Amino acid sequence: MRILLVLFFLTITQTAVSQEYNFSKIDSALLKNADAVVRLDQMNILVKSSDFMEITSTRAVTVINEKGSKHVSAMAFYDKETAIKNLVAIIYDANGEEIEKFKEKDFKDQTATGEGTLYSDSRVKFLKYTPVDYPYTIVLEKKYTTSDTAFMPRWYFLDGYRISVEKSEFSLSVPVEIKYRFKDNNLESFKIEGTNNTNGVKYSATNLRALESEDFDPEFVDFTPNVQLALNNFHLKGIDGYATSWKEFGSWIYNSLLVDRGELNTATIQKVQQLVKGIEDEKEIIKKVYQFVQDNTRYISVQMGIGGWMPINADEVDRVKYGDCKGLTNYTMSLLKAVGIESFYTIVSADARMKSLDYDFPSLQGNHAFLNVPLENEEIWLECTSQEVPANFLGTFTDNRYVLKVGPNGGEMVKSRHYRPEQSKQTTKAKIQLGESVINAQVEIKSSGIQYNQKYGLANDSKEDIEKYYKNYWDYVNAIQIQSHELINNKDSIVTTEKVNFKTMGYLSKAGDRILFAPNMLNRNAYVPKRDNNRKREVVIKRGYLDEDDFIIELPKGFTVEANLKPTKINNEFGEYEVTVEHLSENKIRYKRRLLMKSGSFPKTSYEDYREFRKTISRVDSSKIVLIKK
Repeated sequence: MRILLVLFFLTITQTAVSQEYNFSKIDSALLKNADAVVRLDQMNILVKSSDFMEITSTRAVTVINEKGSKHVSAMAFYDKETAIKNLVAIIYDANGEEIEKFKEKDFKDQTATGEGTLYSDSRVKFLKYTPVDYPYTIVLEKKYTTSDTAFMPRWYFLDGYRISVEKSEFSLSVPVEIKYRFKDNNLESFKIEGTNNTNGVKYSATNLRALESEDFDPEFVDFTPNVQLALNNFHLKGIDGYATSWKEFGSWIYNSLLVDRGELNTATIQKVQQLVKGIEDEKEIIKKVYQFVQDNTRYISVQMGIGGWMPINADEVDRVKYGDCKGLTNYTMSLLKAVGIESFYTIVSADARMKSLDYDFPSLQGNHAFLNVPLENEEIWLECTSQEVPANFLGTFTDNRYVLKVGPNGGEMVKSRHYRPEQSKQTTKAKIQLGESVINAQVEIKSSGIQYNQKYGLANDSKEDIEKYYKNYWDYVNAIQIQSHELINNKDSIVTTEKVNFKTMGYLSKAGDRILFAPNMLNRNAYVPKRDNNRKREVVIKRGYLDEDDFIIELPKGFTVEANLKPTKINNEFGEYEVTVEHLSENKIRYKRRLLMKSGSFPKTSYEDYREFRKTISRVDSSKIVLIKK
């Protein structure tokens, strides 16, 4: 009888699980625009002290197609401070029947850092599963403990685009004596409710539909629901900390991670002082010291223990001639101090998305360090990991975002360098000789600001790669033959100058006694955003720029202009666009173009206006004039 009862309850349990993960049970509304559906996403954080917490999670994802596999996240990170206590994955078929089970020993184990990392104790266990069929469901159960309470997991109710959620639950439990802070974002528009008290927080959400991306979206995290957490008293790699403001956070970084890390030997101090001897201009002194760092060090990642956050001693960097972003920034700061210039170690969230540290929620954020050097009339920024970037240039990796400047008086949130559209400028000048079939062009392109960021690396490319670059850049010019090219990288003015000569035989169109050609053969902007009649979010253009083009075009012998381009001039909230074609002589015309694109956030109702603006630019840029034989 007992055996029969056990078998009965096992059957009931298996049937319940089968029903739980049966694909046919998913609400059709959650399948719309979805590559995957999260059946359950649950995390519980139990903080036992300022230096110990336990995180338990269950995540069940039904993967509908191959694109949905990226949402599985079957992995667990660990290091000396973090121990995996449980790691299990179970695979179910479309009917919710279990087909495979993986224990911790079945997960692959490897370093969690990429190439270029010299030291790291961060590792990851991950499951590499190849499905037999779609849809399938994977349930990941995970539990780990850690002493690194400086990192409180941020909870995202939605992972990204094209994934929906049946149920999401999140909780934090803390003893009354441990003070914590939280910030929930964008919950109301998704009808997510939560509770909080001195013992923690609880949130739950159901039936969150999949979102689709839109051209020029805001950052996903800026409009989707998420919860941030931080302990006032925290622990990181054996070091205790306290912070409730960015000023306090900066004080902790300075006093716990930076103090006494800047000592240099006497010989190096004398060497760098001799290097700048006789130079009065502080900016020139900074450039000299920065060039010294670039010439004598190289970047390599260090992620071992507190070394993932504390810089290597400046004297050690000087000895081994390498360091990570923290070590090289600290080293440069120490060298500048040796020549009497104060600078500030600065924390940034570095990537091309222009992501700021959260101004309103002080916590351990950021993934990169660089240097801020305030002068009387300007601020100098130094990217200390690059051997190529000029002093005082920030590219898309670190530009225009809130960063934390750290000093003896604590932390200060400041904005990194922002390039106005007029500063991110590209000027293209050319002399173009038209034959009846062959065209010869001598081109000069000068780039600054963010447009410099896209060009300076060409100096290190091979001849073959450079020719491939220009053929792709002018992909609307058929049969192009690059005859010569040169790139001059002026690091003082932070301007690149490209000089390119080419010829082509495939650009002109003939129609009897007439020749048709588009005078803008060197800087066309063909991009048009896709049509969207149901725009849901504001339009965000992160970076503006200015293009100015001036081409002198010599017409083929015996030809004159029959039909010219009409002048175009547009000035609106998105930018400015102007094109003219001027007769210089009987056989010469001058094509001039100016395009200024503004950055900013615009209401969703303006999307179609923006699309029309880009559509006009694309049309006029490719418009042709007609030449006729005299």
